[in-house]
Amino acid sequence: MENKPQHCKQCGREIYFDGICANCRAENEKNKILAFTEDEINAKIGEICEEMTTKGKLDDNYGIFIKLLDYRDINTEKIAETAYKNKVFFPCELYRDASSDIVKAMLELVKQDEIDEGLAGDLLLCLAIAGGEDVFKTFLELERHPRKWRQKLYVNPSFYATYGGWTYDKEGNFIETNFNKCYPLIKGSLEEKKKSPVKIGVKTDEKCPKCGCAIVNLMEIDGRDERLDFIGIDGVIKAKCCPNCFTFSEGDYCRYTVNGESEAIVGEDTSGEEDYLGESGIEELTSNTFVLGDKPVPLRFAADWEGGSSIGGFAAWIQDCEIKMCPDCGKPMKYLAQIQWDTVLDGMEGNAYIEICKDCKTMVMLHQQT
Repeated sequence: MENKPQHCKQCGREIYFDGICANCRAENEKNKILAFTEDEINAKIGEICEEMTTKGKLDDNYGIFIKLLDYRDINTEKIAETAYKNKVFFPCELYRDASSDIVKAMLELVKQDEIDEGLAGDLLLCLAIAGGEDVFKTFLELERHPRKWRQKLYVNPSFYATYGGWTYDKEGNFIETNFNKCYPLIKGSLEEKKKSPVKIGVKTDEKCPKCGCAIVNLMEIDGRDERLDFIGIDGVIKAKCCPNCFTFSEGDYCRYTVNGESEAIVGEDTSGEEDYLGESGIEELTSNTFVLGDKPVPLRFAADWEGGSSIGGFAAWIQDCEIKMCPDCGKPMKYLAQIQWDTVLDGMEGNAYIEICKDCKTMVMLHQQT
């Protein structure tokens, strides 16, 4: 028997079951954790440490740990101490606030030739999250003088570093790949969207030369708003792309000016010429009402699987962290923003990501899904 369309009892969205939609459930869970008292947070940290001590892994409490870190920015020093004592190296975020002693111990371990490549990869991720001058110097050393385990890894330490929001170029210069503030994009009204310094999905009068889909400004950002000072853009920039083609490409680029001019460069690796969005999809994308939140949130606020859309901070990478190289200068670009795709296109999957090279006035838009 075919399910009949119903409506989410919280937001009214069309669903095919009785109850509330996945987005509302995620929002309710987020609000619950945001309302935790300090005693409740400390109790959860105790449960996290207890599980690692008794099971030698983080399984049952994995989700609550990630959400506490992302939404409440908990200090993980005690958690890292317990994790290292029990040789738990997943998830790497356990070590975000690891003590200097634990970081030093992991550095000594990862420098060894004979460790298993799986352990080496885990250590690189944990150290990248912990960061610091000693970690940076060791990563450079390991890249220039690889240990035996490197032969069985697919990428260099510089790739692992991007999970911590940094990397380095061929000359060994330190490069930040993430901004040091994060603002959420929250539901507003169409009138509020008109005034918001960040807008998701704005129509243009251009058409994609490949599939015929309407080209949109996937995101418009007015850097003159004081909340966005951390980006360092004194003007309006527009991330322009074909919202149909970029989901199939390895990344579509655009060139921008701070006066709001933008030129889309449609990638050549799209899988076809069919417009899957059509006019109805464009209408849905561009009629969303997301606006910039008033206050900053923790840097990893949107790094949760259901973290939502944001500008700055860290992303929820569905596959791997994917910091692109600028096509002009060849240097790593900087992660700028994330759009949770199913919140602007019902039934769609994954996240859209925007990265920027301010030196070359270039942005790239990419998409990941399961």
